[in-house]
Amino acid sequence: MKRPIFGKLYQFSQYIPRMDFTIHQYLLATEPSILFATGTVQQAERSLPEIEEILGGRPLDYIFVSHMESDEYGGIRIFLERYPDAKVICSRLASRELPGLGVECDCVAADGDTVIEEGDISLKTITYPCEVHLQDGIIAYEQNSGILYSSDLMQSPGDGRDTVEECGYLPRAESISPVRIPNEKGLEDTKRKLASISPRFVAVGHGFCFVNADIM
Repeated sequence: MKRPIFGKLYQFSQYIPRMDFTIHQYLLATEPSILFATGTVQQAERSLPEIEEILGGRPLDYIFVSHMESDEYGGIRIFLERYPDAKVICSRLASRELPGLGVECDCVAADGDTVIEEGDISLKTITYPCEVHLQDGIIAYEQNSGILYSSDLMQSPGDGRDTVEECGYLPRAESISPVRIPNEKGLEDTKRKLASISPRFVAVGHGFCFVNADIM
């Protein structure tokens, strides 16, 4: 069976050599369980059997969608067919868009004030401008485990499969460039929000995950 990379966090990855780019999904196998990013349809089909094995008959309770991009929600139907009671945590924009795409699901429309307290988890969402016309998408900070799912914000090139680095969190957060958030105020607001937390582990959407060396 696949082993977790941090606590109860499992990683499912695809490396694309021609782009020197890695796409990650994550399963937090807590009670309740959360899948961060569905991957594309092809990735979802590959990861679903492993996720079923890890959960061992337990339900997949939540699917977290950071923003409307194929690697974040492309395989959502695959998971909802298998786990129809899973709730989708997403931005307010995505909660309006998904039904328009024919995705029938129970959406938890999240913003910067949303905290989901249930069982093992205390999941805080943090907004940042990444959707169409720089509307807010979300990232997730699970406060009990100290895991931050940063989606596209701290991405890096290279083959990041099964690799965990150690580095300082604040320098990485501060180095987010206008390429990621092409709006000066939105970029500064996002950095301020990230500086207000101190995660133990950062699960990036693309590239190399890292343990926060500042608090080891």
